[in-house]
Amino acid sequence: MSETSRKAQPQERGIILSLRKVWTVSHHESATGRETIYLDKLTMIVPVYEQPLMLAEQLATWACYDDHLLERIEFIVVDDCSPTPIEPIVRAANPRIQKCLYRMNKDVQWNRNICRNAAVQAAETEWVLNVDADHILPPLSALRLFEVNLNAGAWYRFPRWRIGAADETRRKDAIPDDCEFGEIKPHIDSHLMARELFMRSPYDPEYTGFLGGGSPFLARLQEIAPVELLPDSVHLYVHTRHEVADASILNLDRDTSRYKRLRGEKEMAKDTVPKKLFEHDWERVI
Repeated sequence: MSETSRKAQPQERGIILSLRKVWTVSHHESATGRETIYLDKLTMIVPVYEQPLMLAEQLATWACYDDHLLERIEFIVVDDCSPTPIEPIVRAANPRIQKCLYRMNKDVQWNRNICRNAAVQAAETEWVLNVDADHILPPLSALRLFEVNLNAGAWYRFPRWRIGAADETRRKDAIPDDCEFGEIKPHIDSHLMARELFMRSPYDPEYTGFLGGGSPFLARLQEIAPVELLPDSVHLYVHTRHEVADASILNLDRDTSRYKRLRGEKEMAKDTVPKKLFEHDWERVI
């Protein structure tokens, strides 16, 4: 990325951007012989647990999308049974946003992957975008996403920029801890793909109740479809707790030993195909 483009990134924050003309969906063969598309409509999925401030930041960002862009994006927020319901925050959001709110009925630690499975099953668009609650798709990135010529058979990861100095969960980033705006590697659980592709290889419900489960999902996905990185112009912002106080949740156990033990047992037994995929207990609130 050029120095000029690096300096341009922060200017997007808080700016309402006008929507240029974008292509309607079209399928055709590229010069390489692969089927390519431009997105027509999209569902963005965000699971949330005890993150009212981060959710408000998401909703405020979506409200900055141009009307034409909001006509093409449907939003599904899944409350993972937060002790403090988030319904009032979602109801207070800009009415221009096409949004659904679902709530899981059981408070299970690290249940986000079940939230994602359920939301993708409920989505009605051909393509779905899953993001963690602390990952923001800024307005200009959302616009440019619809201008990217996508490989119809691939799934996509996003370039990411961290906003805020490192907190307890971001010490592993390959930039200085005190850096307040810097590029970091793509995230394991923020991805774009065809809904049909996700449904062929959803998250394994057995990796629930403890941290982990994203890696087996990606490993299976990579066996059936190629992964590509979106251009730098289509990036996510990830907030730290220095910017948004509940960007990450610190009261959940982050020990990964149970995940590692279970994964080892399943791989040893050659039992890596997910089962009981969509037996979630949830209800639609909005």
